[in-house]
Amino acid sequence: MEQQRPRKLPPPVTVIVPCFNEDEGIPSLMGRLSALQADGGHGWEVLLVDDGSDDLTFARLLSYSRTYPWVRVLRHPTNLGLGAALRTGIEHAQAPIICAIDSDCTYPPERLPELVRLLDDGSEIATASAWHPESQAAEGSKFRIMLSRAVSGCYKVLIGQDVHTFTCLFRAYRADALRRVPFRADGFAAVAEIMLRSMLAGYRVRELPMRLEKRKFGESKLKVGDAIAAHAGLLSMTAALVGSRWLRDRFRRRPGDMAAPTSERPAA
Repeated sequence: MEQQRPRKLPPPVTVIVPCFNEDEGIPSLMGRLSALQADGGHGWEVLLVDDGSDDLTFARLLSYSRTYPWVRVLRHPTNLGLGAALRTGIEHAQAPIICAIDSDCTYPPERLPELVRLLDDGSEIATASAWHPESQAAEGSKFRIMLSRAVSGCYKVLIGQDVHTFTCLFRAYRADALRRVPFRADGFAAVAEIMLRSMLAGYRVRELPMRLEKRKFGESKLKVGDAIAAHAGLLSMTAALVGSRWLRDRFRRRPGDMAAPTSERPAA
């Protein structure tokens, strides 16, 4: 009788890291993720999604996957965008908790365990929040900071909930809930779309105040014009969804709202 091998248990957490032309910063990223394995992230798997890089990013990622057993590398043959990279990572994630982080480490990977613990109360999403009142002043491009603050403020008003940051990739999700969010954006706006659709579906969100730090390696891939257009579309979509929900709730006939008609027979 053939002896069956013990079934390998899934990792507790999958960390998705989209990468596009990040050759210069990969060693720093991997050094910090390696330290995380020894301090709060033991047994977590890391999915490095190369989004069609044309520098040495993919070669570096493959090299690290041969060194670290907790690393897997996925690749797009061409650059499809941040949202597409997230979809690929979500499709291949094995854990019940999925995290996503920036490859440039503008939010510290060392704080991921704090985000994951915020899900212990049953919330579906925990996000770093650079625009939370308790966060320290953000670093980096003043224009991009202004844009992110502005669109997050607009989303907050439309959604009507006390969440301050909608544009931060650095998050933890319950995997089953995330897979029910049909986000469509392929670019950077996918991050905000996931949050908006999740909140409109009734998902609970926790925020962790966290400073946005300055990028130390390479350049940002965010194209400001494309980002503005994408957020304008998302704002319109959100306004339409919120408006249709208000109208539906306003005119929905609830039991007891309207008395049933009665017929009276004349007295004999």
